[in-house]
Amino acid sequence: MAHLEFGDPSKDPVAPDETEAHLPHDHWPLPEITSVSDGPKHDPTVNEFLATAATPEFQKLRATFRGFAFPMTIAGLTSYFVYVVLSIFAPNFMGTPLFGALSIGMTIGLAQFAVTWIWTAVYVRFASRRLDPISTALKADLEKVI
Repeated sequence: MAHLEFGDPSKDPVAPDETEAHLPHDHWPLPEITSVSDGPKHDPTVNEFLATAATPEFQKLRATFRGFAFPMTIAGLTSYFVYVVLSIFAPNFMGTPLFGALSIGMTIGLAQFAVTWIWTAVYVRFASRRLDPISTALKADLEKVI
């Protein structure tokens, strides 16, 4: 096995290629993640986090999240466990052909994938509309621009 030296593009398997030549050297391999706000931010202290956690806005955020997440979690687990229980205790029903070789059990199993995607889309929509505005305001208060 040949010895590779870092920094020599002919010997370094992770050296930047010509497409990144226009970037500053310290910008490689990935750009620094920055915020969209202008200027440096204040680093919140533990006491500031605790004070924010005691605000009515934060309590509303938690209640809104829990009011959505717990019922959805229960519905999801129920859906999955009903499928498993039917597979164990009702094999004749689950094996009943629906369309050719496609059985009821296979159809319900495949539907679990669709249900998961739908629940994900519902959560993203919910979070974007109900959680993100509150959390963004709380974050802005904590990270006051200096």
